[in-house]
Amino acid sequence: MRHVARGIAAACALALSAGASGAQFYLFPVKEIEGVSKEARDKYKLLDQKLMARLFDDEAGRQAQRQLIKGFVGRLNAAYPESLVHPRQVADVKVVGTHKFIDDDNLQCKASPSVAVGDTYAVMLGITRASVYEVPKGENIDVLIPITLNVQFVRPSLGKVVYTISETVYSPFSLGRREYESGAADAVIRQTLIRNLETQAASLVASARQAFDPKDVNVKIVGRDGDFYVTDRGAEAGFVKGEQVEARDAAGKEAIFDVLYADTGYAVIKAAAGSVSVGSSLKFIFESAADASTKPRIMPVVSQDGSDSWASSVAALFEKDIGFKASFQMAPVDVNFAQTKELLTRSANCVTWQKIAGMAEATGSPKDAPDYFLRFTPTVSPSVTLAGAGGTKTEEMFRTLVTAQVIDRHGRVIYSGLGDDNYSIKRIDGEGLGLAQAKEVSLKNATAKLAQNFLANVRFAPRDYKIERVDKEKVWVSGLSGMPAGGKVAFDILHPLDAKVGGKPALLDLEAGSGSGGAATDGELVGFPYAAVNPALPRPRSGDLLRLYTEVPPNATRVIDCDEPVYVGKDNLIDVGYFSPLARHAQYQSKKFASYVGDPKFYAQANSLLSLGLFDTKLERPSVDVCSQPGYTVREVAAPQCDGPQSCKVTVQTGMLVHLKKDSQVQKTFVSGLRTDFGGFPSSEKNAFYGYRGLENGLSMQADLINKMNSN
Repeated sequence: MRHVARGIAAACALALSAGASGAQFYLFPVKEIEGVSKEARDKYKLLDQKLMARLFDDEAGRQAQRQLIKGFVGRLNAAYPESLVHPRQVADVKVVGTHKFIDDDNLQCKASPSVAVGDTYAVMLGITRASVYEVPKGENIDVLIPITLNVQFVRPSLGKVVYTISETVYSPFSLGRREYESGAADAVIRQTLIRNLETQAASLVASARQAFDPKDVNVKIVGRDGDFYVTDRGAEAGFVKGEQVEARDAAGKEAIFDVLYADTGYAVIKAAAGSVSVGSSLKFIFESAADASTKPRIMPVVSQDGSDSWASSVAALFEKDIGFKASFQMAPVDVNFAQTKELLTRSANCVTWQKIAGMAEATGSPKDAPDYFLRFTPTVSPSVTLAGAGGTKTEEMFRTLVTAQVIDRHGRVIYSGLGDDNYSIKRIDGEGLGLAQAKEVSLKNATAKLAQNFLANVRFAPRDYKIERVDKEKVWVSGLSGMPAGGKVAFDILHPLDAKVGGKPALLDLEAGSGSGGAATDGELVGFPYAAVNPALPRPRSGDLLRLYTEVPPNATRVIDCDEPVYVGKDNLIDVGYFSPLARHAQYQSKKFASYVGDPKFYAQANSLLSLGLFDTKLERPSVDVCSQPGYTVREVAAPQCDGPQSCKVTVQTGMLVHLKKDSQVQKTFVSGLRTDFGGFPSSEKNAFYGYRGLENGLSMQADLINKMNSN
């Protein structure tokens, strides 16, 4: 079983429009597998330490690494025969000679032929996840080992990953417990896993060859306003707001530009190195069309300590399922890029890396901070096993739930979605899918439903409001009556330049987002505090545009998640984790509330990722007077009635609630209840059965709880 995820530049497969042609570029393979070294394992929290040691630490393991690298390099050479060079054939400047791949690790630096580092991409193989699931069965044991392998293309001259693709393969084993625990089966396990890794690597290189094909794109400078230049091509060509791009003029002179804004048909750029003039024609190299660059950026927030590998798995699956049809773009932070650069520079050691700012400094991430954040909460019900006549046939059932929230820079939830999956494992004489593997499959199914709900319901439709006046602290706009005083919204401020494209002014993002205070009103005007974070850009002025991507909830009550644990009602029979995200999801859906995330862990994780991504943005938990506490109860109306130990029936009362509290006192309670008749379960599995069916009841109660909140 496998799944493939295409990340940063998966849109490479889109052909660039007229004016583009194949560019001469060179690739050099990094001859180490990222994530395999003992030092890396402490930083890659999704790698099982014991498994990695079994695979790679002894002499057979080191030989396996060499085997993987040799096969990887061979496949790259077959896929890119005109481009591949050895890492030691990469130098500060080009050494004249006809292109030839010399696969010799003892090459002398600057031997002929060698290529300039500015014309190269590094290609790296890496293991980002390796897990082990064990299911003992008497004297035997079922083992499931999922391994995620990825391939990254890195542009050293800019210090950034330009394309990545990954694939996860699940390898099952049925072994004797003594053989497995003693290590006697390690050679068999390693042989199978290495064979699967080689197959993965071949698949990834083949997919990359179809997608990664840098193009020369001719772009003309058509306008200027001070230091800001406007091009006649935009996001459709490959410009991405917040990134740096390279270009050459007709004489071959190089320049580097910061992309300050990119829209369809034009981009606004500023020279970071070199110079340019209006009317110049430049040749840019783009790895992909970047038609998503004008969409809001959403950063998944997951732990970096490996404490919640399920949420990390959901984030990876979600990104793959979303694709490029959404009204937003995913913007994950590459937390391992420092290690990527370390392997890259060690491999291509003929280059003076200190001369390349993107590699010598801790750069490599977009300068454009994410607009929104994405929080995932995966949970699973207890599993219950029902046996057929004679006990030879069994069915094990459980249900998976994944909720997710889009959260703005002020902590406000602007959308909440969910996906679920009801999974059944049918076995004969105990033979069938293991529970751990089934949970992986069910998690994937639930995440796919979540992604479909996002695609159907999340709509970022930007609306621009003219700034009527600007004072020291606020920008004032009209057309937003009903905005509650003290409310906060996330926005961008765009400045129309004197330079025009198609008769309309090109727009420059002033990087002056929302400030620390709340909104104020002055007649028909609403004033928003702003923060100018880039002193190199103009300050907002009258006539600029304030752009909102989400609706402002008029007259909504501000509510934040309470810090207290979930409330559990009297006579509750089961302890499960799914009622809390279900109750919160209902509250987030209500139109009567502007809901804010209160969990300190979310803010700590988000700020850790922002710091790793080198963004100036920092999230702060807002101060809100009213908080919400979820709660539930599952209790029997009467004792179960059983016709033998395998067939019981009962009536169960399920309740789900939200307390609104102020100063620790409950101000209002919203409750939804459901009475259900359960039957056909064994007495020994009673609580597990209630826990399994309880998630179904909680999903059924969502609409009623939302309606009660909306009718408040």
